[in-house]
Amino acid sequence: MSLPNGQPPVEALQLGVTMSFDELFASELRSMIRLAVGLVDVPERAEEIVQDAFEKTLLAWPRLRTPGAYLRTAVVNGCRSELRRRRVVRRHPTPEATSVELGESDARLLSALAQLTSQRRIALTLRFYADLTEADIATAMGVRPGTVKSLISRGLNDLRKVVER
Repeated sequence: MSLPNGQPPVEALQLGVTMSFDELFASELRSMIRLAVGLVDVPERAEEIVQDAFEKTLLAWPRLRTPGAYLRTAVVNGCRSELRRRRVVRRHPTPEATSVELGESDARLLSALAQLTSQRRIALTLRFYADLTEADIATAMGVRPGTVKSLISRGLNDLRKVVER
């Protein structure tokens, strides 16, 4: 195993015992997951936090004197961040998406749009729903204004064919 910078792993000194990162991982994984689950109550999220903490530990490995303490601190800080994020979500919940009833003509138009190429559909949507200029559409799509004109023209022709069927 090598570090992200390509160097071979450095042995760390922890309480007078030389330990490699692999040994730290093997010896601390379960206890760190138990700690994280105890703090955040969601095993899947706890495992993610622990993996992130191990990654931070590996990146800091060459300068660590007590990697176990560093790892534990990283796990606790990750859990605290998760709990803080949850509090914010509880205080400011995202509004529920409202269901929009589409009329027959809207449903037909959406069905027709779905049959276009993605580039033509994007150009038409930005032009007629977002009311952007051709220059703004070109910037948003990363193409030239002439390409936008072509996409809109061809997209409208395709829509006419689909609607006339």
